[in-house]
Amino acid sequence: MPEIPQNWSSRKLWIIVLGVVVLVAVWRFLSFNVVVQCLPKLPTYSVMPGIGEYPSSDNILLEDAAFSTELKPKLCSEVPVPESYLTLANSPAFIDISQPFTITTGSSVCVRVVVPVASSNSSVSYSPFPGTPWDSVLLDMVGNSTGVSIPVALQPSNHAQNYIRDKTHIYEADVVLRDADTYIPTGYIEYRNGMWNNEDHIEIPPMAPEQLVVNSLVTVEDNALNDFSLSNYPNLPLCTEPNADGRWVAKDMLPFNTTLAADNYGRVWLPYTCQLQPYTYKEFAQCLQQKHSLIHWFGDSNTRRALKKITTFGQWCSEPNRINSIQCICHDSAENFGVYNSKSSVIPIDINSAMAASAPALDANLGTVPANNSRIIMFRWGGLTPRNNPPWPNTFAANFTRRMGSPSVAIFGLINWDTAFTARIYFIQQVELLAGHILQSYSSNTKIVIRTGQYYCCTYDQIPNFKRMYTRLRNQYFN
Repeated sequence: MPEIPQNWSSRKLWIIVLGVVVLVAVWRFLSFNVVVQCLPKLPTYSVMPGIGEYPSSDNILLEDAAFSTELKPKLCSEVPVPESYLTLANSPAFIDISQPFTITTGSSVCVRVVVPVASSNSSVSYSPFPGTPWDSVLLDMVGNSTGVSIPVALQPSNHAQNYIRDKTHIYEADVVLRDADTYIPTGYIEYRNGMWNNEDHIEIPPMAPEQLVVNSLVTVEDNALNDFSLSNYPNLPLCTEPNADGRWVAKDMLPFNTTLAADNYGRVWLPYTCQLQPYTYKEFAQCLQQKHSLIHWFGDSNTRRALKKITTFGQWCSEPNRINSIQCICHDSAENFGVYNSKSSVIPIDINSAMAASAPALDANLGTVPANNSRIIMFRWGGLTPRNNPPWPNTFAANFTRRMGSPSVAIFGLINWDTAFTARIYFIQQVELLAGHILQSYSSNTKIVIRTGQYYCCTYDQIPNFKRMYTRLRNQYFN
């Protein structure tokens, strides 16, 4: 996200990114992963349709079959990049892991991805944002027996060549492995040569993932002092913060039972140091009534589906034969839904926890919430883009607080439409404008939540005038 203006601190305005307060609860309560695109959804991890499943250990091309237990793990900063890597050309990209290949839980390994320069048939020259990678690489360390999947946060290695067009690029990360297992690095290249950032071009490059060659795997042996094992998870204290470090785990491979809802790929997110606490929809509604009786929520169709789930206490799209339908995943705008008027730009909804019911708020003074209720006022928008009609600043017209009340929390859903349909410099300018409206419209007692974007967004690429510019790295650098 762009830097927050300095004058915000004097107003004691809290900016909480991704999931604090209400969003933490919302995320926990949704029974499926809501997405906004109608195209076939690509996974956010390393198994890609069309390029195969996770490779088995039988197919790994091991550089050294005699795994060493004598060498101590080293950080990437301590492991020189072989000079021969820098001159590779027109050969498959591969994953390189420095020895040792056997470590104990809690140790780290240096993982590198080498992307040799390759000939391009494109007549258009793409460029990444300044200081960002030329290539979009997605990589996980995947446990062969536990179902653990650890996202690897790759960064360009410390070499000037990584920031030059048409050169071999090397990315690296120090990965801490806390669960005993044999890990297979699994990943692919989404885009090469800056093609992930196409905001200056009409031509939208198709995503043609290249699977990475795996040369080594890592065996992690259990440490007697390991407090992070999966079997110890039920003994951990409850989480008190929303962004605890953790890993994805296949729910059907867990050594214990959990009521946590799995994502669309059958995985749950388990922090290393604490347990996520599941809540029922009724408990969530009771929490809103007691602590956040009035909420402003600015969002797009993704927010609409979240509200449908919340206001029906989990009943919307809960039928097994419907949960994966296109109406439940992304195409629900034409659906007849009583408490949500999809044609309106302002949708106030009252939620009664005692009756497990909700209804449209019809009173003229939206800032006054009836007893034993909570109220969510949704402001429908397409991010900070010019596609809003009327323009999004009109929402904050004169007497905004008098008309809409003074909420305890205001949630702003950004990124989805912005990264798909605008340039980054335009988005930065609009965020600064939004900051000014927030300062004028909300008191210092209102907590501000920025709800960042999902991986893919908004509409079919085939629709004229709706050519989107949405990729994973564009999302990441807009955030």
